[in-house]
Amino acid sequence: MATKVVPFHAPGFDVYFLSHRAGINNDCAAHLVQFIQGAKKTLDCAIYDLKHPDVLKALKAASKKVKLRLVYDGGKTKAVKGGKMADPKPSGSAQAIQAAGLGKFATPVHVAGGNLMHDKFLVRDGNALWTGSGNFTHGGLELQDNNFLAIQSPQLAAVYEKTFLGLLQAGHTNAHPAKGSKKAAPPAPHPTEKLGAIGVTPYFTTGVSEFEDAETAVVKALAKAKKVRLIAMLVSDAGILKALAALKNKDIRGILDPHEMKQVMQPPKGKSKTDPALFWFARGDKRFVAAPSHAYSQQDNNDFMHNKAMILDDRVVITGSYNFSEHAEVNDENMLMIQSPAVAKAYNAYFDAVFAQYTKHGAPLPPQ
Repeated sequence: MATKVVPFHAPGFDVYFLSHRAGINNDCAAHLVQFIQGAKKTLDCAIYDLKHPDVLKALKAASKKVKLRLVYDGGKTKAVKGGKMADPKPSGSAQAIQAAGLGKFATPVHVAGGNLMHDKFLVRDGNALWTGSGNFTHGGLELQDNNFLAIQSPQLAAVYEKTFLGLLQAGHTNAHPAKGSKKAAPPAPHPTEKLGAIGVTPYFTTGVSEFEDAETAVVKALAKAKKVRLIAMLVSDAGILKALAALKNKDIRGILDPHEMKQVMQPPKGKSKTDPALFWFARGDKRFVAAPSHAYSQQDNNDFMHNKAMILDDRVVITGSYNFSEHAEVNDENMLMIQSPAVAKAYNAYFDAVFAQYTKHGAPLPPQ
């Protein structure tokens, strides 16, 4: 019988977990709908992929009583060239949004160079935030391995609102210049917000000259760690790979998605030019397991191991839309670093349950 993994609740801070294969279902879709229904004045949504019928219905109902604004990844345009990504472009979001009667509230974001508007968050009434690793799809809210957070904080809401307004700017794609460009300044760091005993620090990437604020924060946190639990769709960023390699002899375990790792690994299992030694964790180390997921399909039934999370020293949690990949640096992404032993304990319980499931019923590593 699967270990029961329950939501985490603290004043103004809730976490919900999902793993269909491990029998973990914290009713993430229902909680997201409730969050939307709680809007009284404004609701701003930035989401990579949006197709879940219950969420679309809730957004439509909200549009009749509050000011609703929605941005989503619009894919490539004819003017956009090149760019290869591990995470495939969503199909059908635009059609689903139009069919739900939300077209007039929605703005597609076409990011240059094959990059992604990969954010996943909502800001409600200027005082509440919903975020996490999952898209608002059947797969993201019901089938995959994901985690979601609902946070009451005017301070954090204001930070995310500023990011949302940036996505709406007509020249937003120009914030994604070529590497080394002098056209834009790096984003300003954000302070840690205290929610009772929980500290929360937000990080964003906007593709601005590949300023690696999120990656730098992850690498610095790993450099201090003695115990690491990694539950990630993919890991391919050179800096993060090197930081993990330094922890090879520490207390480290991980859960991966084999199909996504296969794309980013060094040959013969991928196309990366990165030193193959840096993918040690995906080459048969028994401390790492992989989900028996399936390759991307056009249907809304993808079952990825889709988390992007780390738990460090039983006291720090890193999570959000940010995959630990080189490509994430030039996407639009959001990430939280949470300082709380209580939150880390909840994520550890989730990790342990999923790890146990894939130890028994997982996919092989290295990926086939």
